Amino acid sequence: MRISKKLVLGIIAAVLLLGATPAFAQLLGTWQGTGRGNCYPHPGVVIYPWSAWNGEVYISPDQDAPVFEGEWYDELGNHGTFKGNVLPLGTPDQRFCRGIWTWYDPTGTSDKPVYGGDFEMTFYLEEGACRGTWTTIWISSSERGTMRGRKVD
Repeated sequence: MRISKKLVLGIIAAVLLLGATPAFAQLLGTWQGTGRGNCYPHPGVVIYPWSAWNGEVYISPDQDAPVFEGEWYDELGNHGTFKGNVLPLGTPDQRFCRGIWTWYDPTGTSDKPVYGGDFEMTFYLEEGACRGTWTTIWISSSERGTMRGRKVD
């Protein structure tokens, strides 16, 4: 009896997905947190990306990996977005995300957010916690900003 390669690959994928289901269940949902760091997108303008943030990890039909997406705010009224893909890296208890963050520039010519930099986040599933860093394309008083959070839903 000859078994097709597609069938074998489909069975392997199903087994791997079933084995990963508990980890995905712990990862999917709402995450909230705070962050530290600042940057200067314009002379005399300081923003504090990730000071407070809310995000969602979800399965997107358009992506092969779960997506981490949300918004950040600071106490000065600045805000922006972030979005990244959760990669199959780390231990069974950890998931790693890499993505970009943006800022809504009130002096800009568009109502769309502008690219501010990159971020990395590690999710610790058993703890229901996450920690990460962000970088910026603008002048900053530190090389990297930091953020941390917890799963809330």
